[in-house]
Amino acid sequence: MFVYIGIYTGLALSAIGNYDRKHTVFFLFSGLFLVWFMGFRYATGCDYYGYLHRWENFYPPDELMQLFQGEEAGFSFLMGSIKAYGFEYTWLNVAASIILVFCYIRFAKAHPFAPLILALLFPVIIIQLGMSGIRQAMAGGFLMLAFNAFARRKKLWTAAWILVGMQFHASVIMFLPIALLAGREVNTWRLAASLVVLGPIVGLLLADRFDTYENRYIDGSVTSGGAIIRYTLILLPVPFLIFNRVKVQERFPDVYPLLKLGALIILALAPLVVLSSIALHRLNYYVMPLSILLCVYVGAVLFKKPSQGHWLAVLAYGSYSFLWFLSSRHATYCYIPYDNTWFF
Repeated sequence: MFVYIGIYTGLALSAIGNYDRKHTVFFLFSGLFLVWFMGFRYATGCDYYGYLHRWENFYPPDELMQLFQGEEAGFSFLMGSIKAYGFEYTWLNVAASIILVFCYIRFAKAHPFAPLILALLFPVIIIQLGMSGIRQAMAGGFLMLAFNAFARRKKLWTAAWILVGMQFHASVIMFLPIALLAGREVNTWRLAASLVVLGPIVGLLLADRFDTYENRYIDGSVTSGGAIIRYTLILLPVPFLIFNRVKVQERFPDVYPLLKLGALIILALAPLVVLSSIALHRLNYYVMPLSILLCVYVGAVLFKKPSQGHWLAVLAYGSYSFLWFLSSRHATYCYIPYDNTWFF
C-alpha cells in the first residue's frame, strides 16, 4: 500500500503550486517512471492473469489485414504485432503503458494545472484501471484526447479519437454524441438532441454487444459497492461548479463548455446507482478525468490561492486511495505486494 501512496504523495507534492513552468522535466521523468512502473509490473492488477490467458491463447493470423477484422481491432493489432516479433507477455503491458502515459500527459498538458491533473489520475485511473483493465484503459485514454479536441471545438477530431478508442474497447462509442456539441453551447437539450441524432449510429456499432451488455449490466445480479463510492468521489466537485459557475466561466471561458458537459454527464449517471452499479463501475472510469478537471478548475476559484483549493482535491483522492487499500479485497489480493520484472 505504501508504495502506491508514496508515489501519489510525491506526484502531488511536485504538482501543487507548480503551474507557471513548462513542466518538461516533470513530465519527462514522470512519464518514464510511469511506463516502467505500469508496464513492467509482475502479477499486479486484477486482470493481469486474465490478459496473460488471452495472450497465451492468441495466435497471430497469416495476413496482416486479418488483425483488423472483428471487434476491438486495435487491441488485436497491438497484441498480434508484439507476439509476431517474439516478445513476451510483459511487453504487451509495456506497449499499453506507453500509449496510456502518452494519452495521460497529452490530456494533462492541455490545461494550466497539468502536473496536478496527472497526480490526480494516479489513484484510480492509473492504478485501478491502467494497471488492470488495459483495453478499457486505452479506450479511456483516447477518450481523454477526444475531450481535448472538444475543448478546442473540433467536432471531427472529437469523433475520430472516440472511434480510435472503440478499437480497444467498444463501450467507449457511447460518448460519440458529444462530438456534435463541440464548439456549441452545452446544455441538457442539446445533449439530448445529440443522443437522438447519433444514438442510432452508436446502436448499429454496438449491435453485436447488446446481448452481452444486457446480461451483464441489466439482468445480472452482481453489484459493485466500490462503484458507488467512486461515483461519490466523482460527484464531489459538481455542486461546487453549480454554485460557482459564473466565476469559473469568467476565469476559464475556453474550457467551461467541457466542464459543463462533464457535470451534466456525471449527474446523468446518478440513476445507475440504483439501476446497475456494474454499469456505473465501467462508466466511472470514463468520466473521472472530467471530474478531475472540475476539481482543479473549481478549486482554483474557491480560494484566493489556487493551491488551497487543490489541496482539497489531493486529500479527497488520497483519502479514497488509503481507505480503498485498507478495506478492499481486490486491493489486497491484486496490488499488494507490488512486484516488477526488474526485481528478479
